Order: sequence, then C-alpha cells, then structure tokens
Amino acid sequence: MTAFKKPLCSILAIVLVFVFVAAAPISVFAEDEEVTLSAQEIELNKKTDGDYEYIKVEAGSAVEIIKYVGNDTEVKIPAKINNLDVITVGAGCFEGNSKITSIRFNNKITTVRDAAFKDCTALVEIKNTKNLTSLGVSAFEGCTALTEFEYPESVTDVPERCFAGCTALETIEEHKNLKNVAVDAFEGTAWEKAKAEGPLNFGRILYGFKGKVADVVVPEDVAIIEDYVFLGCDFIKSVTFSDSVEEIGLYAFQNCTNLKKVTFGEAMGIVSAGAFKGCSALEAVDFEATTLATIGYEAFYGCTSLKDVKLSETLSDIGDFAFCNTAFKTVEFGKNVASIGPDSFTGNIALEEFVVVGKNKEFSVEDGVLYNKKGSALVKFPAGKAGEFQLPDGVNEIKEAAFKQSSVTKLVVSENSELNYIAEYAFEDSALTEIVIPAAVQKINIATFRNAKNLKNVTFNDGLTYIGAEAFLGCKALENVTLPDTLHDIANAAFKDAGIKVLKTGNGLAKINSNAFAGNLSLTDVTLGANVEKLGDAAFGGCTALTAVTLPASMKNFSGASFTGCDALVSITVDEASTYFKNVGSAVYSADGKTLVLAGTKNDASIILANGTEKIASGAFELATNIAEISVPETLVKIEDKALNNTAWYNNADGALYVGKVLYEVKGDMPSLIVTDGTVAIADNAVNNASVTSVVLPQSLNRIGNGAFKGSSITTVAIPENTKYIGASAFEGVATLETVTLPGGLEAIGTAAFKDCTALKAIALPEALKVVNPDVFAGCSSLADVEFAHVETISNYAFGGCTALKLAKLPATLVELSPLAFVGSGVESIEVDGGNAKYQSLDGVVLVANDELGEDGKAIFETIAVYPAGRKGEYKVPATVKRIAEKAFYNCDNLTAIIFEDGFVDTKAEAFFDCDAITTISMPESAREIGDQAFASCDELREFIVYSNLTDYADNAFEGCNYFNYDAVTIKVEESSATILIVVVLVFVIIGAVWMLVYRKKQKKIQAEILAKAEKDEAMKQARENLAKKQQETETVNE
Repeated sequence: MTAFKKPLCSILAIVLVFVFVAAAPISVFAEDEEVTLSAQEIELNKKTDGDYEYIKVEAGSAVEIIKYVGNDTEVKIPAKINNLDVITVGAGCFEGNSKITSIRFNNKITTVRDAAFKDCTALVEIKNTKNLTSLGVSAFEGCTALTEFEYPESVTDVPERCFAGCTALETIEEHKNLKNVAVDAFEGTAWEKAKAEGPLNFGRILYGFKGKVADVVVPEDVAIIEDYVFLGCDFIKSVTFSDSVEEIGLYAFQNCTNLKKVTFGEAMGIVSAGAFKGCSALEAVDFEATTLATIGYEAFYGCTSLKDVKLSETLSDIGDFAFCNTAFKTVEFGKNVASIGPDSFTGNIALEEFVVVGKNKEFSVEDGVLYNKKGSALVKFPAGKAGEFQLPDGVNEIKEAAFKQSSVTKLVVSENSELNYIAEYAFEDSALTEIVIPAAVQKINIATFRNAKNLKNVTFNDGLTYIGAEAFLGCKALENVTLPDTLHDIANAAFKDAGIKVLKTGNGLAKINSNAFAGNLSLTDVTLGANVEKLGDAAFGGCTALTAVTLPASMKNFSGASFTGCDALVSITVDEASTYFKNVGSAVYSADGKTLVLAGTKNDASIILANGTEKIASGAFELATNIAEISVPETLVKIEDKALNNTAWYNNADGALYVGKVLYEVKGDMPSLIVTDGTVAIADNAVNNASVTSVVLPQSLNRIGNGAFKGSSITTVAIPENTKYIGASAFEGVATLETVTLPGGLEAIGTAAFKDCTALKAIALPEALKVVNPDVFAGCSSLADVEFAHVETISNYAFGGCTALKLAKLPATLVELSPLAFVGSGVESIEVDGGNAKYQSLDGVVLVANDELGEDGKAIFETIAVYPAGRKGEYKVPATVKRIAEKAFYNCDNLTAIIFEDGFVDTKAEAFFDCDAITTISMPESAREIGDQAFASCDELREFIVYSNLTDYADNAFEGCNYFNYDAVTIKVEESSATILIVVVLVFVIIGAVWMLVYRKKQKKIQAEILAKAEKDEAMKQARENLAKKQQETETVNE
C-alpha cells in the first residue's frame, strides 16, 4: 500500500465509523441464527414455484425447499428460485418419494434437514455433496437402493438414524473431521453388516459395538469413543486403546461390571464424565505414559476394586466424584494438577495419603493431607487416615467436603489456630466424635456435619452467628447442645433427627426455622433464650419426649404447627411479660385475646373459647387432638385453614359442620346447602365439595373465606347485603356458576375469587368496592357484561382471558388501571367516563394524563396507557400521542400493524411485548427511545425501520423475536443528520490532508532509521563471521 493510500483509507474508516455511530443502534439486534419454524408457520408462509414448495429464510434472502411436487426421476435441485439462492432441503421434502433415482445438490445447499429423503426407496445416487455442512436426523433413512455415499468433509456429525435401513449401502467414504456419530446412524446397512464383531468405527469415531467380544481392542486411527457406546456391556473383560485414541465419551463403559483391565494409549487426553462409572471389577488404571489432561465427573465412581491409580504428569483437572468409592491407598499428583472437585476422592476409605510431586502451583501436602499451595486451606483429608488430627495453626479454611466420609475421630484446634471458615459438607458422614468450633468461625454452613453419627461433643464459642440448613442433621450421638449468645439464626432442619436431650440457646438467638430440631426423640429439656422471636413450622416437630416449653416474652411468631407431633407436650407457658401472646388456662391466645393460637394439648377433651375470640389460627388444634366438644363466643368470625380437622370433634361429625356462627365445612354429600340463619362467616375451603349444587346464604353472613366454594358445583349465588368480604379463590374454578349477585356494601373481593368461572355471563360490581384485585374474573370466558360502579383500581389480569367481553366502560373514579387488566380478553374498545381526571379514551384506546398540567391548567393526554386486547387489524397512533406506556399493547395478538405519526418520541418497556401478529414496524424520525423488551417475543416481527437519531434503546428490546436479525433492520438518515454528516466529512478530509503530509514526513524518517539499522546489523553479522573464522584458524594451529 502506498503512502497516499494509507491515510486515505484512514479518513474513509473514520467517516464510516461516524456513519455507524450516527446511524443506529446496531448492537440492539441479535446475531443471525438458525430459526426452526413450526409446521403451522411453514404452512402459512409457504409458496410454490414449479416443482417445489418453498419458504424464504435468512430474513428473506434465501430459500428452503420444503416439498418436491414434480415427477422427475433424476432431480437436479435448482440453484435459485425467484432469484433467491436455494440453500436448504427442508424436513421431509422428498420423504416417501419412490420414483426418484438420482439427486444432485446445487453448489449453495448446505443443510439437509430431518427425514428430507427418508424412504426414497428408488434413490441410487446422491451427487455434489461437497458443500453440505449439516445432515438431519433420518435424512436418508430407508433409502434401500442407495449403494454409496461420499461423506462431505464439512459435515462433522452423523445424526440419529441418518442412514438406518439403507440395506444396499456398501460404501461410505469417510474423513478425518468427524466429531460425533450416533449409535444407530448406520443401523441395517450393508456397510455395517459387513463389519467384523467388535468395535464399530466410522472414520476417527468409535460409535458402536457388534457382538459380545470379551477383550476389546480399539482400532488404530480411532480418536474418539462416543458417549454410552459400551454402557452395561457386562461381557467385556479388558479394553486396549490404540495410541490414536484421544477422548473417551460420557459414560462410555459405565456398569461394565466384569471389566478388569484397561490399557490406555499415548494420545489419551480426556476421560469424560462417568466413563468407567460402576466398573466394580476394575483393579488398576495407569495413565503415566499418556498425555491425559482431564478426568471428568464420576469418571471412576464406584470402581470398588480399583486399588492402583497412576496419573500422568500432564493431568490438570480431576472432576467431582471422579474417584468416589474406590479402594486405592495413595494417589500422586504431578505439577500440572490445577483443579480437584470437592468430592473427587470421597468415599475412598482406603485412601491414606496424597502425594504431590514437582512444583505444583495449586497444591501442597503435609503428612499425606492435601492443602492449597500456601497451606492456608485444607482441601482434602485422606478418608482412610483414622484417629485424632491436629489442624495446623496456619490453616484458616476447611474446604467443602474436606473430611466427608473420613475416618478422623477428633479434630484438634489449638488456641493459636487461624481457622475462620468451615465450608459446606466439610465433615458430612465422617467418624468425628468431637470438635471445638473456634470463635473466629462465624457461620456453620449447609450440611457441614450432616450424618456424622458419632459426633457427641461440639463446643460452640462466642462469635458464631449462623447455623446453616441441615448442619447437624442426623447427628444421633449429639446429646447436649449449648448455643452461644452471639448466635442469631438457626436454619431449616439444622439439628433435625439428632440425639439432643438438653437444649439451651443463647440470648442472641432470634430465629429457629422450620424443622430445626424436629425428630429429636430424646429431647426433654428446652431453654429458649430471652430474645427468640420466631419458631418455624415443625421447629420441634416430632420431639415425642418433650413435655413442657416456656416461650420468652420476645416470641412474636409461632403456631401449633411448631410443635406438631409432640405427643407428650402438655404445657406451653408464655412469659407473663409478653406483649404478643398470653396463656388462658392451657391455651395460648394473642395478647389482645382475639386469636386462639394454641387450643391446648392432648390432655384436653373439651374447650371453651374465651369471650372476645374472633379467629382460630391455623394449627391451633395441632396438639389438642382429643377435643370432642367446642364452645365458642358469638364474636368468632374466622377459622383458618382447616384448623379443626385433626380433632375428635371433626372426625366424629358429618353434614354441615358449624363452630358457633361459622360454617366450618360441608362434610359428605349435600346437594342443596341452606346455610343456617345467624351464620356470620364461611370458613376457608368450607364448601370445597363437588356434591353441592345449590346454596342459600343468610342475611347475617358477613364474610366468605378463602376458597370457600372452590370445588363446588353451584350454578347461582346471591351474596347477602351484609357481606363485606369475599376471600381469595372463593369461587375459583366453579365452571357451573352462571349468575352472581353482589351486594352494594361489599368492600373487598380477594385475588382470583371468581377466576375460571367459565359460565358466568355478567357481573355488576358493588358501589362500595374500590379495588378489583388481580385475577378476580380472569378466565371467565363467557363474561360479556361488566358494570364497574365506582372502582378506583383495576389490577393485573383482573379480566384477563374474558374473551366474550367486547366493551369496557370505566368510571370517573378510576385512578389506577393496570395495562394487563384485560390481557387476553376480547375487549375491542375501552371507554372512560368524561369526568375522569387521569384517564381519557380516544377511539376506544386509553390515554393517561401527563404528570404536569398544560399552560391552561388542564390535563394533557399524550401517552397510550392501555390498548384493547381484542381489537383486530392495524392501529394508527394519533398525532397527539408522544409516547406509549409500559405494557400498553402487551400480548395484543390481534394487532397486525402499528403506524406512528411524526412527533412520536418514546416506546417504554414491554410496550409491545408478545404482539405476535406484527411483522413490520417503522419508527418516525422523531422517535428517541425504545425501552427494555419493548418489542420482545413478537414472534412474527421481521422488519424494523428506524431513523439514525434514535438516542436511547435497550439491548433486549427485541429479545425472543425469532425472525429478527441484522438484515431485518433498515436505518434511515434524516435530512438534518445528512447535512451534519457532509460537514463532518469535509472536516475529516481537511484533517486527513494535513495528517497525510505529516505521515509522509514521518515515513521518510522511519525508512532512514530502518536503513541505518540494517546496515549496522549487516556489519555485526560480518564481524561475528570473521571472529568465528579466526577462532577456527587458531584451533587448527593448536592441533
């Protein structure tokens, strides 16, 4: 390149960079990638030209033929259809054609999809395959006349059943680029049948096995053993790998239970996951003469007879569980081992020492124990090394599973120890009997001592703040536990199924989570610290020897479920200073006396609830299972979550069960339910009974509980005038419910209360109702008429999927409308009362007012808030609209096109999310912003036109748009930008001219320096040659 061309190119490059910077957010769009169309999508998009049906691919720039409809016997696939390159033979394109004898691919075809030529029984020859890069599953299956095939070098995989059933196929020309061959790729071919018993290989891949050969010899030139090839071949006794084998695939020899001897070749580099898993007869493996780099996950897992292992110096990675449950006593690492899984050697109870040779950068060994290079972390303790172990003072960390399943009985930690961290599973299933946790250790991790069944003494020091889930689960010998004042949290199942008899917690403890001490069958004495606030469900569940518990004044959160299965527990005493709970006899109430928390114990046969009780909490009768008589005050209005179901009272009753003025449950068959006059509440899930087909509710009814009629078969319901509350899912899924009458005074309807009531046709919302909660009428597919009364809020999916609803008339009182309120509905128009200050309807589309008023003091409506989901066809955005709010067009599948007027500015996050019918979007010159996932999951979006002055866009704006790629984007340069561009180009040309002069001058200087250096180097070379000649002459004289 001349001196002039270099600076000129530099100028042009700068100009092009400017054009790209000015001209658009290219990085927004996904890389071009293969898209697989559904059968429905292919059918919708297919076209016909001559003998072929086809679809356009690669953003419309190429063709995939999907069906051959001609009658020729010798087919030459055309290079072009409608001036577009034919690059793909689609799935099943020629499938079942019994006339074709010859196929010739054009030079552009790279892909043959699944079953493209399946069962072409007359096909004899396939020509011009050299440009193929991919063959599909069963591509040529059943081509019974095909005799030969030249496998293209550019195709590296032979997929499942690719040539299966090609009974005449005798010759297949292979190549060295193959990477994967399916085990059934050549099933039934003459080529495979002609193979001798033993390993089957195609090129460098060993993909199958024929017969039952006990001593397997892998042929020369085979480089890869495919995954699962010899899985479960219990007849194999020995395997010899040739020097060419580089890799053994996943689980290739798993459960070859009689395999005793394996000989590895020099090139062996990778033993993949599970390669020899379960080879219980394998006695030795020797990699010393190989170039092994990786031993994968579970590679030799369960090789219980493996007593001798020799690793190569080149080995770098040993996967997790690689040698788990093996039997060798020592293992030696070379200098290159850099990674060892935490469970690589777990369960090898014979292992007594690790040895590290050479200058390994990651690991060191002391007395057979494996540490990191600095010795600051104990990585793995040999499981067969029994007895007491003194932890070196410099160790500050015990790694994950370091002592797992080890024989160590005692870990001695000195006062000078730097230990501050013990990782998860560190002592799991070990023989440890005692340990002192240093004060510097603040956290005991997940399952650290799980199932250490001999662990009897654990000393916890101040400094510990957290005990993780299952940390001491199953520690049956652990009898006495005293926890320090610094401990704050005990996680789920931390001491579950241990052997604790006496438990004393410190005053810093706040949370004892679910199942923390569950299953401690010998636990008789519990002292809770003064600041415990929470007992999770079953925190002491199944502690069958526990007779009494005192709850501190700090206790804020517990229930009867905390002590489920504590059959001997007869006394739960609340500290008199508590402001959260109190005792009334053997029962526990909330401090205000309104909620029964715990009804008593198994010693109680009857209970009289205290006056003023309003609610029976979930789990209140968890211990009082013998209660047969219940007397309640008139104040009781709520019973939670089947609280009485495990009592004798419930088990002996039938029909409509009442607890005071609360209908508790309808038990047994009762087609017609007339709720007793005076009933004030229906409990949660009370009428979850398919036999109930009609119901009459009394005027006294105030509350309908969660799920109260879910599962019933009622057809109509009139909610009484005094009812104020309908609970969540109260009528959910009652497909027979056609008519609902709501009283004017109803104040709240819970989430999903009438969800999926598919027969419900109309609803009039009550005057007192302010909030329509999420999913209240979602899925009510017959709901065609809704009166909104004076609602103020309509939440997510409130009317989602109401496909019969075409018109929504929203009131002046509305102040919060979710854009997802009508998602998936049939709503074609949304009208807003003219008196509404926040929302306005324009041609059936909801606009929301700007935050600031106009100069005249009036609201300005420039943002589309909600588009009617059921409206079909295209939509032209009014000229007054400047932006589209978040989710405004969410899942509007009936929207086929969107047209913007100039002046439009912003498209907010998820504005057009999942609008599947839109194919093209053209943004106006005024557009400036595209938000997060603004057009995400628009499945049919193929073209996007935008001006170069777009300033703000999200990287994921088009996420999930299957057809979208760089080719789908058109960037326009607006006139103002074009003018600026011309000016900038001129500026760069001037700068470039000046820079060119400077460049030439600098080039001359550099060339002069190069010439001078070359002359100097030549002189030095000559001097060295002279010196050498002189030394030779001297040596000759001396001789």
